Amino acid sequence: MAPRIKQEPVGGRTVTADAQSEAPSDQVVRTRHVRSAAPSIATRPRPESAASFHEVDDAGDLLIMLQVKPTPKMETDLDPMGSQSVHGSFIGPTHALRGMGQGLKEINDALGELQARGIQHVANLPELVLVGDQSSGKSSLMSAIAGLRLPRSSGTCTRCPIHIRVSRADEWSCRVYLKQDYDFRPPGHALTKRDVTANNKFPPWVQLDPNRRSRREFKTVRDQFDSEEIETVLRCAQVAILNPTTPFQFFIPKLKGDVSEATRERHLEQVHQKEERSEAQFSPNTVAIEVKGPDLADLNFYDLPGVFMTSKRPEDSFLEKVVQNLTREYISRPSALILCAVPMNQDTEVSLALKIIRELKAANRCIGVITKADLLPKDDHAPSTWLSMLDGNAHETGLGYFITSRQGNDLEDQNKMEEAFFNRTADNTGHWPEVFDRFKEKFGVEKLKAFLSLKLGEKFATILPEVKQKVDNRLQTIDEQLKRFPDPPPNPEMEIMKSLAEFTIRVKDRVLHQDFMNIWHGLFAKQFKRNIIGMKPKFNVREHAKSSRPVFIDLDGDSPVSSPTVRKRPAPVMDLTSQATPKRPRGQQVNGIVKAETPDHPVFPSTPRHLRTMTPAVTPTRGPKSKTLMDIRNLINRAAIPGQPDLVSSSVHEPLFIEAAKTWGPHLEWFMNQTFSFLQAEVFAILEAAFSHFKNRAVYKESLEHMNTFIENHKRDLRDQLMLIYKLETQRMFTTDDESLKRNKAAELEILVRHRNHFRIAAYNGEELGHVPKMDELNDEELKQEAARMDKELKKLGPDQFEQELAVAAYIRGYYLTAANRFVDYVSIHVMSGLLPQVASVIETYLHKQLGLTSSATAQQVLQRLMSEGPEIEQKREDLRREKAELNGAMDIIVNLERRDREQAAQHGHGPDASQAESMASLVDRTSDYSATQSGDV
Repeated sequence: MAPRIKQEPVGGRTVTADAQSEAPSDQVVRTRHVRSAAPSIATRPRPESAASFHEVDDAGDLLIMLQVKPTPKMETDLDPMGSQSVHGSFIGPTHALRGMGQGLKEINDALGELQARGIQHVANLPELVLVGDQSSGKSSLMSAIAGLRLPRSSGTCTRCPIHIRVSRADEWSCRVYLKQDYDFRPPGHALTKRDVTANNKFPPWVQLDPNRRSRREFKTVRDQFDSEEIETVLRCAQVAILNPTTPFQFFIPKLKGDVSEATRERHLEQVHQKEERSEAQFSPNTVAIEVKGPDLADLNFYDLPGVFMTSKRPEDSFLEKVVQNLTREYISRPSALILCAVPMNQDTEVSLALKIIRELKAANRCIGVITKADLLPKDDHAPSTWLSMLDGNAHETGLGYFITSRQGNDLEDQNKMEEAFFNRTADNTGHWPEVFDRFKEKFGVEKLKAFLSLKLGEKFATILPEVKQKVDNRLQTIDEQLKRFPDPPPNPEMEIMKSLAEFTIRVKDRVLHQDFMNIWHGLFAKQFKRNIIGMKPKFNVREHAKSSRPVFIDLDGDSPVSSPTVRKRPAPVMDLTSQATPKRPRGQQVNGIVKAETPDHPVFPSTPRHLRTMTPAVTPTRGPKSKTLMDIRNLINRAAIPGQPDLVSSSVHEPLFIEAAKTWGPHLEWFMNQTFSFLQAEVFAILEAAFSHFKNRAVYKESLEHMNTFIENHKRDLRDQLMLIYKLETQRMFTTDDESLKRNKAAELEILVRHRNHFRIAAYNGEELGHVPKMDELNDEELKQEAARMDKELKKLGPDQFEQELAVAAYIRGYYLTAANRFVDYVSIHVMSGLLPQVASVIETYLHKQLGLTSSATAQQVLQRLMSEGPEIEQKREDLRREKAELNGAMDIIVNLERRDREQAAQHGHGPDASQAESMASLVDRTSDYSATQSGDV
């Protein structure tokens, strides 16, 4: 963008330079009174002052410092309420609070100190937001308030916000930062107004997460008189903002003397080329400027790009909404005092900035500033509009209007010429109508600055209790967070050894304690046994009983060991006879399948959320399909040896058993996983308690890793042992426990034959059998009655053709129970007598060895490694401590301010605001835990 050079009188005539980019409003300016660049002629005596200024062009945006020495006259003449005499000099001190009352000064000093400590992330402090339309004189106004000026080379600064912080310090400095809150993400197509939405206010910029935002220091200038260097640094900083894909270090200008002048000029030319072909036409990221120096006012404000209705290029029309969105966002901040610049050479009715303020209902926080008073049209009716605004009858703002006239080449000239203009003591600076004299307390930037300081102080005093409470809350939060990051102990080796000793003693005591074993047995061992027994082979005994619905039997209630099965939908219950109805008919028949009693809870409940809930875990499988008596007969026939009738080969039994036994594998894996999860949870809980003060240090993290390896190693060893047992059981049938086998086989045969006979009798009588009661459901008398009925009925039926098959089924079920109980015992004893004692025996020295603490004198590098926290935690602790120090200093400032207000209230009984002082003073009693420090005492 080519810079606009404003009109300057040369030799008594007006010369317009480079009007190519002249805006319509600038054409209006050319038809009216032209500002003079001639030196100010002050005909009224005034105190001497020393100042350093540079001109600020209204459309340019270069920031330059301002240093003004206070004068005694300003101290006595300046009225905080704006009622001071206009005969006082307009070149008053930059420190506008002087002479306005000690109470207000202390409040503003406190506000400035709090702003310098950067507590805005905790509490919103009052701040100034400077808005206006393009070419409204906003840049000149900002320069006058802060003593700075914006770069005017190409309007770069008008394309991104500037955050200016001015404060007092012993030495002058100007630090420039690049604050990145948004990421540059071009959409891949030409942007239009459609791309600007409520959720995408600043395309192609997307807001970053808070933890990804950054604030990088760009450059520091310490020579307040080198205006060229300051302007160069600020211009380069803003070019860096607009070219985000290029590292910002590329744009940092070389200092004079550090490199040759040719090298410096070559680099600046490269920056200029980047400026002309910027990646972005606008950025919501901020150039932050911190200016410190003696006698500077404490101010904190944002200078925003001027809003406009129509972009210069059609392809940039989306920027109209983008810049307006930015203005709305800053105006919406509830703690902001809004300065709205309205130039006298333009029609106020078309002011877009005033329209936005009105839409957001922020006029009550707005201070109107009528700029370019020297360009008031020479029309008898021209003052009427502005007088109406000053009277509050048009474009009303909550805090009224001030009037400024900034002419000249630098800030010092501007102050002098403004004074001469309003006093009508200067030559060739335009005529100021006398009709405005009744508002003379509103003339000039110095009175505006005094009013701003007053309003900032009043607003700060109003929200001070809220600020204090938020600071206190944040301090409490920081203390809680710091407890998670404690300092290392003075003797780390001793503390580590104490923690290790506590850990090993508690682990040994825990894994061998009866309570631990009882919980393990109740949660896992019992369930494991139920799961294994529940896989007992099932047989259909309804073959050739003239029934259309086959029946599976799983008669665990009559077996030596119960084996619950899954509940299914019951069929109607039908008794064998009209007598002896079972008293507790809990078993049911479904599709001809006789089932055992269904428990109150599912056999396969869900996995427990916590190991101590005593809830059984999921079982992996439900076993093989049941076999019919005909299946067994076919096996017998295939294995039969010719010439050996009625002889059943052993090869018939073994495949049936092995098929059932192979279902143990998933149950065994489940048992081991649950056992070691339980063991690991107990061990890790003890480790966490023993190393609670080392949670963020390497010793705890390494111990967790080593104990995890410890558990996995024992799990692997135990799995190898148990899988060997499982393999032996599924290889072949073998037992020397004849007594158990005979007992189990006889019991299973009795169950099978009883159910088989029930179905045979029912089929013979043409009845539908609905339920066969379990033997343990009947009392002795009922059992005798059942036996008598069955003996009577069976005489009619004759021998059962499947007696041999029933005998094979009984043998398989009897052997299964014998082998399953043996397998469960072996598995459980490997845990009780193998795993747990082994863990207790080796735990005492395991961690010592793994951590490298077995030597008599632990090496310093080992301790250093174990006590390290990692850079992230160390940085987190440092950040918290730094923030705590700043907030403690802020709290000291607040407490000191409250204490002084209370003392003044006690001495005088009133003050600038007695009720407010009493309210503030009452807060001191609640802050006895904070004391003023030298750094915080203002």
